[in-house]
Amino acid sequence: MPKKPNLDDLHNLLSPRTEPCISLFLPLPRHGPDLANAPVRFRALLRQAENLLRERYDGRRMKELLAPLAGLADAPDVFAPGPEGLAAFRADGLFEVYRLWPAPPERAVVADSFHVKPLLKCLQDRHRAFVLSLGSRYVALFEGSERGLVPCFVPGLDVRVEVVAGPAGIGRGGSPRGGPRSAASGSGKAPAEGDGSRREEQLRFFRAVQAALGGVLDDRAPLVVAGAGPLLPLFREVSSHTGLKAEYVEGAVDDLGTEQLHARTLPAARKALDARDQALVTEFRGQLDRGLAADILTRVAEAAVVGRVRRLLVADGRPLFGRVDRVTGEVTLHAGQTGPQDDDVLDDLAEIVLARGGEVVVLDPPKMPDEAAAVATFRW
Repeated sequence: MPKKPNLDDLHNLLSPRTEPCISLFLPLPRHGPDLANAPVRFRALLRQAENLLRERYDGRRMKELLAPLAGLADAPDVFAPGPEGLAAFRADGLFEVYRLWPAPPERAVVADSFHVKPLLKCLQDRHRAFVLSLGSRYVALFEGSERGLVPCFVPGLDVRVEVVAGPAGIGRGGSPRGGPRSAASGSGKAPAEGDGSRREEQLRFFRAVQAALGGVLDDRAPLVVAGAGPLLPLFREVSSHTGLKAEYVEGAVDDLGTEQLHARTLPAARKALDARDQALVTEFRGQLDRGLAADILTRVAEAAVVGRVRRLLVADGRPLFGRVDRVTGEVTLHAGQTGPQDDDVLDDLAEIVLARGGEVVVLDPPKMPDEAAAVATFRW
């Protein structure tokens, strides 16, 4: 079964290779007859790669390179339901197969290096968000995307806990009989009506929740907090002192299933994800006004080869075939891939920036500044 790629896999693919390097990408439906047709589409990609190889390599060399890839079309586990993208890479001494999300564009590339932009998009996970569910009887953290929510284990935070009853009478029963109790919730007993310590106990509990989350949340992924109205201001009060930024969705969550929680929080997650990407564009425009950025491809390439690029923003799904001179930064563009000497210029720029310690972010084309193919902010 193909695996999900990680950073080590990316570094391995970026290592210098003997050409040609074959990269194949296929979007996969999640189920149904279109998924059953995936091997046919994969064989069509193989024929595209074969046509590109034929321009420079003899039949024996082509067969040697393509044989492992051809075998994938007959491997049922390769096209099993799962993440909506397939990526296969082949060169001398390397044959790797991965499943990707989000789905990549359908493409075959033969060049002197691997085409890795779809892997960058998968690894940067810019479609991922966390969802914190604040119930009257439990607190739970989920990792989510457009596809759904997956529970996250948080050391020091039980999946089901006893939250002290709120001033509006939000739940007082605590966890089910025999269920786990969080150490963060103290005795777990709801104060008697009129007990002035109720609010402080709730704040103390939420401070403990916040501390437990600190080791799990990823700054690159937004947080959406969902809960009943009286609980949200208390959690917001605690989180404001720690700098935690979140979107808030009001509504009781005690009786929601995971799918219902996902549907309720997805609009807020999308809003947070869009705001994060917009912040990158806003920063770029500010740096452009100061002369510390560029939106002209040739200037971006010239800065990349000398290690001047701090962050490169590239458009997803928009290949610009041609060549980048890795010494001068000179860019030559073609209308399409004319042979195995061509590669996606945007992909080559990403490789160059990563090799020199820069950051690469792949954005959907409409989110790019003025819908440019690539822009960069500079170190100096």
